[in-house]
Order: sequence, then C-alpha cells, then structure tokens
Amino acid sequence: MRLDKRHISLLVFVVIAVVTFAAGCGGTTTTAAPGETGTTTGAAVTVKIAAQGPFTGDLSKIGLDALQAVQFAVEDFNKSGAMPGVTFAVEVGDDIADPATAATVAQKFVEDKAVVGVIGPMNSSTVLSALPVYEEADLAMITQSATNDKLAESGWTVFHRICPADAVQGPSIAKFVTEDLGVKKAFLIDDKSTYSVGITDSVEASLAERGVEMERQQIAATDKDFASVLTKVKEFGPDILFTTIPSPAQAAAIAKQAKSMGIDVTIMGSDGCNDPVDFIENAGGATEGAYATSLGPLVTDLPTAQDFLDRYIAKYGVTSAFTAQSYEATMLLLDAIKSVGVQDGKVDRKAVKEALGKIQYKGILDFPVSFLPNGNLATGGIFIIQAKGDRFVQVKGVTL
Repeated sequence: MRLDKRHISLLVFVVIAVVTFAAGCGGTTTTAAPGETGTTTGAAVTVKIAAQGPFTGDLSKIGLDALQAVQFAVEDFNKSGAMPGVTFAVEVGDDIADPATAATVAQKFVEDKAVVGVIGPMNSSTVLSALPVYEEADLAMITQSATNDKLAESGWTVFHRICPADAVQGPSIAKFVTEDLGVKKAFLIDDKSTYSVGITDSVEASLAERGVEMERQQIAATDKDFASVLTKVKEFGPDILFTTIPSPAQAAAIAKQAKSMGIDVTIMGSDGCNDPVDFIENAGGATEGAYATSLGPLVTDLPTAQDFLDRYIAKYGVTSAFTAQSYEATMLLLDAIKSVGVQDGKVDRKAVKEALGKIQYKGILDFPVSFLPNGNLATGGIFIIQAKGDRFVQVKGVTL
C-alpha cells in the first residue's frame, strides 16, 4: 500500500508519542563508562572508595574488623542522604600485611578510576610500599593505624593518618612510665617489622633521655616460644617489659610464658595490644593489670560514640583496636568527597586530596581532626589503657 503525505505524518506522530510514553514510564539509567565515577547529570551516580588491609593471614582479625567498620560507615553515609543521587560503594583489597602485595593492590585501585580515595593500608611497611603508587595517581589515602615516622617524611601529598606518629607515641609512653609508674629499668621487645622497630626506636630514645636503664631484644612474628628472650628479661630484672608486637595474641603469649617462668614485671604493649579478646581473655589472667596504648580515646567511654557502638555491636558482635578509627577515617574521607561534589558524573581525585588537606572534622571520637601538610594529625596525643577483668579501662590521656 502506498502512503501519502497525510498518512506518513500521522505515522511519525504515533511513533514519537509511543517512544515518549515508554521513556516516561520506564525511566532511564545511565551507567558510567569503565573508569568513570558516575553518570551524566540527573542520573544515579555510584562513587567508590577503597579499603586496603590484611584481610587474610596472621593479622586478619584486626584487618577484617577495620573493613567491617569502613563498610558500616559507608552504609551510614548512604542512608543519611548527605549526597542525594550519589551512592558510595567499597572496593576491597587484601594486602595480607605484605609490602609487595600492597603495591599490587594499590595499582589495582589506581587503575580503577571509579576509586577516589582509600582507607588504609594498615601496616607501616605496606603504606611505605603503596605510597609511591598512590602519589603518582593523586589518589588520597588515610591510614587508621600506621604510625612509623618515615611515612610523613618523604613529601607524599596523598598521605594522611588518623593516628599519632611514633614521634608522638614514644615520648608520651616514656613520660607515662617514668612519671606515673616510676620506671628506672625497662626491657624492650620488637618483632623486626617496620611498625615495631619504628615505635620501639622512639620509645628507646625517649627513655634514654629520661635516664632509664634498658635492654632490647628482637623476636620473629612467627615465634611461639620466647624462653630465650624471657630468660634475659629475668636476669635483667626490669621494672617494665614493653612489647611493640602488632599481634595481640603473640603479645599475650609472651605475657603467659613470662608468668609461667615466674617473672614478676609490669607489662605494657603498644596500640596493637588494644584487643580485649586476644590480649585479655585469651591470656588466662596473665595480662591482668597490663597497660597498652590506644591511638584514640576508649570509645566505650565516649557519649558521642555510643549510638555507633550499639549499632555496630548489634550487627558484628565485637569491636577491636581500630574499629572506631576506621569508621572515623571513612566518614572523614566521605565528608571530603562531599565538599568536592560530583561534576559530570565524576569526582576529581586531586580535588579530594586537596579537600583533605583543608578539612576540619569532628565525629564519634569527639576530637577535632585536621592534617598538617605532611599528613600527620595537627593535634592529639595517646591514651593509656589498662586490662581490668575482661576489658580495658582508660587510665589517662598523655600529651606532650
């Protein structure tokens, strides 16, 4: 059948009407092209942040707890509606606390242009390995637990940490043990890792300035029998045995063996010991009265953290040393991204980095967070906690 102009015009009108009606009923969703962080204006946008840490291996307990806290923070932020039309997702990278693996994980995140910020890595050695990769891509990172001083000494512009550096911890620990505990002789044990050696160096130098007599020994992260080192402890007769072991289970094992050998000494661990299950409950009473450091205030004592704790424990059952810091670091990063905003479906990595450098944030930890140009916290100190029964209690905050 041949169509005249009148029929053709009518047919075109009907087609346009049908297409318009279908679009109005079904809507459209534009998916970002690979490597983009979002969609065109008016469409839903998904933005990624990454979580890097030891999610398998010997330190997986603290790593997985930190990961849960990151995911929990993202869930809270998404539910808040703080950025209408934007949904955040977490990309996960397991570095098994290994520097070489950490660099590979960092490269994976860098290549995914949808990732606009990173929480972690958690270990000083893995941060050192990943930093050059992140720096080249202007991909900002916030570590919740890596304290080694070298991390802030190489001019990295993407580096930030929400924990005090060894240069703060060492003098603060020395101040507490000499002024509050009256320590004159100290025995120090590290496990040869970047974290452990760095903080022990800082403590040793600070104690030396205060005239404390010391002896220092090293163990391996895989050691299970500490008789040879503890024999030297017994012979030296220190007032305090200070361990900078990142594994709270291994630190507890040292305390148990010391007790079995009849060594009567005050025990103190660094922030890695801040785990009431591995360091207290599993120690069979050997760590009762032992001290440890905390990189932030004990969250169980903070009114500002109670809602978070109640909801987190209801979901996951337990917290560990870096739960609150991981949540706080994530919320801080998301706040920086919010200040930058989404332009043409994308978040600019460099702008996020610059926003972190200017940020003034106060969250569940109830202290103001801002960063120095080298990525260290602008303010803050450490907190001393003590094992009492099946939990830690906060003894005091120490500032210099």
